[in-house]
Amino acid sequence: MRKIFLIGLTFIFLCSSCEKEYKVIDGTSKETFTKSVKSISSKLTILQQDKIQEAVKLIYKFKTEGSDENKRWEQLYTLLNGKNAEQIFDIAEDIAKKNKIPWSSTSMNSVDPSVFDNDLKPLTEAEQKLKQIEKATRINIRYSPISKDETINDGFYLYPELIDDSGSEIFYADLPLTLSISFINNGTIVYVIQREINSSAVGDPSLNKGIKIPFFMFDNKKLATSSLDVEIKINAEDKYLYGKLSGIPIDLSKTRDASTPIEDEINKQVALDNVKKFIQLIGDKQYSEAYNLAQNPKWTSLDQFSSTTNGFGTIAATNLINAQLEEKNDDKQTVNVQYQIKDINGKIKTLNQNFILKKVKDNWLIINTETKEIKEDTWK
Repeated sequence: MRKIFLIGLTFIFLCSSCEKEYKVIDGTSKETFTKSVKSISSKLTILQQDKIQEAVKLIYKFKTEGSDENKRWEQLYTLLNGKNAEQIFDIAEDIAKKNKIPWSSTSMNSVDPSVFDNDLKPLTEAEQKLKQIEKATRINIRYSPISKDETINDGFYLYPELIDDSGSEIFYADLPLTLSISFINNGTIVYVIQREINSSAVGDPSLNKGIKIPFFMFDNKKLATSSLDVEIKINAEDKYLYGKLSGIPIDLSKTRDASTPIEDEINKQVALDNVKKFIQLIGDKQYSEAYNLAQNPKWTSLDQFSSTTNGFGTIAATNLINAQLEEKNDDKQTVNVQYQIKDINGKIKTLNQNFILKKVKDNWLIINTETKEIKEDTWK
């Protein structure tokens, strides 16, 4: 990318065929842009000829976007179309001022080459993913009860949605973001958790992929009222996002006594939820999200995992019958599941399987499966 950038600029300023004289930039094509820049430059002092090269570089760096070199040049052609040398210098000096770069069109000092370093290096994969949320400015939080029946409802779902200044949703995928979630009661923080999400689908209540918050997470002795406020913060590289939601109702009778080990309950719930979610995602053919819930060495790649020949791509639908915790210790849990699969040929089988999960940070990931029974069956 560095080589292309420098070659492009060299071509502009060393081009020898400039028959037509230009007073302003003609950005209608690469050829007219090159000729007009050369023509304008030829009428400047030797110092200003160097300075206009630096000005174009600054404008290219700070006023164009994207990883596609050709598209960035097209943006530059459009931006400078109809501009004369003085206007180009004005734009560049404004850029230098805003970015605290010691440069002006009349100074003998050249631009420090390090200013262009980041621009001349291709973005890493992580940086490219992060660009999905570059316009996000805050977090909009919604919630819904786990069950609409108050007698059996035992918690709520949170739906954190990234939005821009206008309130429009920011869509992103395959981007791991760590959320710090604080729960506040009567002005006091009573619990803080971290959760990782990787898709904007989590913020859409209609997709039922929100963050599950059971009432038993909360110590009833710390709760003065039956209402919670929630604050969510995200730190992603140099981007900080914040959101707050007030007045989530909580059933105090379903919170825990302080003597009940909270971590055991949370670990059990997360493991069960991840296995249930995994089976649902396979049925919905959302293989990437399902794959992210596992670290099973048998599933060597997403392509192999989702293969329609010998992977989960052979499954057309799933039906969860039952899931329960079998064994647990500090870093491993076993969840027994009975569920059905319908393959792409319409054949139905009922499986009895153990899913072994390992704790990774604050999450529980599937590291192995043990099939106890498979039988042909009818859809239930």
